[in-house]
Amino acid sequence: MICKVQGGTIVLKIGIISINTHTKALNFACPLHTYAFQQFLSDHGIESTVIDYMPIYNNKEYDPVYPLHFYLQHGYNKALTEIMPEGLTKDEQKVWTHKHNLKILTINKFAKLYTIWPKRYQKFENFINAHYIRTKETYHHDDLDDQKLDFDCYICATDVIWQYNPDKGFDRGFFLAAEPMKNAPKIGYAVSRGVFNGWTKEQEKEFIEYTTPFEAIAARESSFAEHIHELTGKDVPVVLDPVFLKDKKFWHDIAIPPRNQERKYVLLYAVMERAIDSIQKALAFAKEKGLELIILSSYESNVHLPKEGDYKVIYNVGPDEWLGYIEQAEYIFTNSFHACAFSILFEKQFYVGARHGDKVDTILKTFDLEDRRFTKTYDSTKSAKPIDYSKVGQLLEEKRKASGDFILNAIHSVEKKYNLADTHFKKEPFNLIYASSAKNKNLVCRLFTFGLNKSIREKSIEFRPNEKYDGNAVVKLAKNPFRYKGFTFLGWYCRTTFHGIYKWYCTDGQFHTAAEILYHDDIELCRFQDQEQTDAFTRNRFLTGNSFFLQAVWQNNENGHIIPNIERSLRASFKEYMVQARKK
Repeated sequence: MICKVQGGTIVLKIGIISINTHTKALNFACPLHTYAFQQFLSDHGIESTVIDYMPIYNNKEYDPVYPLHFYLQHGYNKALTEIMPEGLTKDEQKVWTHKHNLKILTINKFAKLYTIWPKRYQKFENFINAHYIRTKETYHHDDLDDQKLDFDCYICATDVIWQYNPDKGFDRGFFLAAEPMKNAPKIGYAVSRGVFNGWTKEQEKEFIEYTTPFEAIAARESSFAEHIHELTGKDVPVVLDPVFLKDKKFWHDIAIPPRNQERKYVLLYAVMERAIDSIQKALAFAKEKGLELIILSSYESNVHLPKEGDYKVIYNVGPDEWLGYIEQAEYIFTNSFHACAFSILFEKQFYVGARHGDKVDTILKTFDLEDRRFTKTYDSTKSAKPIDYSKVGQLLEEKRKASGDFILNAIHSVEKKYNLADTHFKKEPFNLIYASSAKNKNLVCRLFTFGLNKSIREKSIEFRPNEKYDGNAVVKLAKNPFRYKGFTFLGWYCRTTFHGIYKWYCTDGQFHTAAEILYHDDIELCRFQDQEQTDAFTRNRFLTGNSFFLQAVWQNNENGHIIPNIERSLRASFKEYMVQARKK
C-alpha cells in the first residue's frame, strides 16, 4: 500500500500513547494494535516511541504478575462471606450485588490462574520487548505532569481510550492533556469510547476542553465520530483500527502456530459480556462438524462452560500464539472486535455472538458482513453464505489506504504548521562484530590494524573493527578475517539483540525473531557475501540494537556439512524466549 502524503518526507519524532501492556485482563489485541501502528509509521520513515503509560484505572500498587496479591490486600476475599446490608433500596441492592459478584469472580479467577498468569504476562512482555520501541520509564497517570517528555508531536492511538469511567472520570493521559504535552501538537487516531451510556453536560464540557487542542481526530466507530462532530464542530473521519494498516503476510510472519495440535478445531474467543450465546453456539457447531473446540476466552466467559465436553481451555497464550490459533482454525466463534478483525485479515469463516456497544456492529457493517451475527431468531451458521474474501479484500484495500492517508497527512500538516522540518532524528552509530566458531583448532584470525581480535571461548573468535559506523550510512563489509583449514567460507549470517531478544536478518529485508523464522517457511535467513555493500543496518534500525553480529558460515570440504547449525541455534534461542516466564 502506498499512501499519499501532502509534501515531502515526514521527519517528526512521534510519541504514541495507547493501551498496550498495562491491561489487567492481558487483552491479546492491545499489544498488537499498538505494534501495527508503530510499524506502519516506521514503514513511512517516521520515528516513533511508545510511551509506557499506566492508565488512570491502574493502581500503582497493582501487581500484574500476581494480581491475587493485590486483591487480597484490598479485601476482595471478604466478599466470599459478606452479607448484603439491610435497608438498601432496590437500586442500591442491584449495585451492591453487582460489585459483590465482581469481587468474588475476580478472587476466583486469579486464584485459579495463580501459576498460569505469570507465564501469560511474561509472554506479553516478551512480545512487547521484541516488537516495540518504548520509553524506558513507565509513566503513571498521577505522575505524568511531573515528567519530562521530548517529542515533536503526540498521537493517542486507538481502542477504548476516550471513555468516561464512573469512578475515575476521563483519563487525561489518553487525551494528551498532561503538562509536558501541552505545547506540542496532538493527533487522535481510531479513538473509541467503548460502551456509551450518555454523558452529562459537565462531562461533555470537559470532553470539549480536552479535544479542542487536537490538530486532527479520527474515530474508529461512526457513532463516536458523529458525536465528536456534534460537540466540537471538528470534521472527524472514520478510520480502520491500526491492525488493518498491516496486511495478512505481516501478521502471518508474527503468528506462532499451535504446537502439538493434530486435530482440526473450531476456535472460541469470547469476552466476558453476554458470552453465553457464543459458547452454546460454538459447542453445538463443533459437535456437528466433528471438530475439537479450543477456547481462548476470558475466565469471566468460561464460567458459563458446561463441566464436561469435547473442548480444551487454554490460558497460557501470548499475543503471537493467539494469532496462530486464529490463523490455523477451521472456523471461529467470537464476540470480540479484534477477533473479528483478525478473522478478516486471515480470511477465515467466522460467526459473531452478542456484545455490548456498537464496535462489533461497526466492523461487520464496514465489510458488509452483518450476516455473520447470530441471534435467537437467526442462525448465521446455517443461513449465511461463505464469506467472499475477494469482495472483502477490495473494501479493505480502499479503507486501508484512506486510513493511512489520514494519519500521514495529519502528521505532515503538523510538521508544516509548526515548522518542524529540521527535527530529523539522527540514527545512533552502530558496531559490526565479526565472529566465527569451529569444531577444531584450525580456525585462525588474521591480524588487522583497524580492529581487535578476541577469543570469546574455546574454538570461537570475534573480530571487532575499531570504528563505529554512521547511523545513516551504507556499509561495505570487511574482508573475511578468518581462515579455517579444511573449510570453505560461504558468507555471513547477521544477528542483533533488541531488549535481550535475538533477531536475525532475513531475505525479506527485515530482522525476525527465532519463532518467526522457525514457524514460517517463507522467511529465510539472508547470507551476506564477503565485502558486500548493504544498507541493512541503517534501513532496518527500527527494533534492532546498536550492534550487529556477523556469524561466519563454513562448509566442510570433505563431507559438505555446513556450520554453524543455524536451526539448532534458532531453536535454542526460541526455547530461551519461551521459558523466561518460568523464571518469574
